[in-house]
Amino acid sequence: MQWFLFSLINPVLHAAANHIDKHLISKYFKSGSVGALAIFTAFFAFLALPVIWLIHPAVNSVSFSHAIILVLNGTLALGYVIFYFYALERDEASIVAPFFEMIPVFTFILGYFILGEVLQTKQIIATLFIIIGSVALSLDFSSTKMRVKKAVVLLMVASSLFLAVNTVIFKFIALNEGFTTSLFWGMLGQVILGIFLFVFVSSYRKQFIQVTRENAPSVLGLNLLNGVIVLIGDVALNFATLLAPVTLVFAVSSFQPFFVLVFGIALTVFFPSFGKESIEKKALLQKIAGIGVIIIGSLLLS
Repeated sequence: MQWFLFSLINPVLHAAANHIDKHLISKYFKSGSVGALAIFTAFFAFLALPVIWLIHPAVNSVSFSHAIILVLNGTLALGYVIFYFYALERDEASIVAPFFEMIPVFTFILGYFILGEVLQTKQIIATLFIIIGSVALSLDFSSTKMRVKKAVVLLMVASSLFLAVNTVIFKFIALNEGFTTSLFWGMLGQVILGIFLFVFVSSYRKQFIQVTRENAPSVLGLNLLNGVIVLIGDVALNFATLLAPVTLVFAVSSFQPFFVLVFGIALTVFFPSFGKESIEKKALLQKIAGIGVIIIGSLLLS
């Protein structure tokens, strides 16, 4: 059962990171400029670059074409974060985070059209489950007339697509250039896009400067904590794959939306100042139903 415990670390920690992101946006990044939070993400990537270079100087040996592709791919990594942040600004973490389960769906679709891979019946059924669950979460029953939260759906579809493409390209090149080298050049792409956003998007720049002046310790501390949490989760996931079949490990990881919901309920009840979600009967049943269907689809894919 050791593999199960290590597999469980990843979805638990990533769920916690989702709520930290929501807290950061709700408390420090408002007025439609949450993209400024992405500049902080790029800032931490900037700090990591010299560390990676000192540990692995061979990053300089990458081919020019691969370096360019990885840098561009790194902008996708920051781009998906921006779409995700804007979705979090509009809705609760337990509604937004489950949409990331669409990433393997896009991976299969990309494989079908780009690599000529054949989709199995089980994969098609699993995709339908994930889509149905996502649609269930996107419905808004708060008003007299039911409507679809189109903005949240479009933002998370774009975010998931960006991350799926980023993952496919990263893995493809990392097989040739190595993980650390690919990581370095991908992070450089994040830094370049972060600088571009700071220089050319005035609303991001103003809020970044304002938050840095007024709440630098809190924002930097929470960002650092988030980075460490995600890193530990990823390491635990990779270690778990050494102890058990990958399919089993990723099946456990698919329960992240469940933990996001559990943490959201716990924060609302015990720590409402940090995070608060709707736990009324109708909203709770909607979340449980949507997340349950998504998890079934994710398990089928695994």
